[in-house]
Amino acid sequence: MMSDITAKICGQCGGCCRHHPFVRLSKIEVNELERATGLGSEVFSDSKDRTVDEYFLQFKENGDCFFLNEHNGSYSCGAYAARPAVCKNYPSEASQNQVCSDNRLKFSRAS
Repeated sequence: MMSDITAKICGQCGGCCRHHPFVRLSKIEVNELERATGLGSEVFSDSKDRTVDEYFLQFKENGDCFFLNEHNGSYSCGAYAARPAVCKNYPSEASQNQVCSDNRLKFSRAS
């Protein structure tokens, strides 16, 4: 599944998809990701406790989200249509808005 990211800045940055300590997934989000990607939850998530339906998104060794793809300096999401609510709502905090504003400015100057 390829990305539907339409904002040019997001395709250039990818910063929101890196180095998060954890991203909690609801059971509904896990099911949506499974349907959209064809992967089992054990591939892209860690369960805190198998007796409780509590899941966390896996990150690659380099700190990138499991679904973040990079190709020649461009970024895309391998599960964009089914991404979790935390991703859909980003940026939702002042510090996140600042990072996006800074990167918008940075990449607009580079273009």
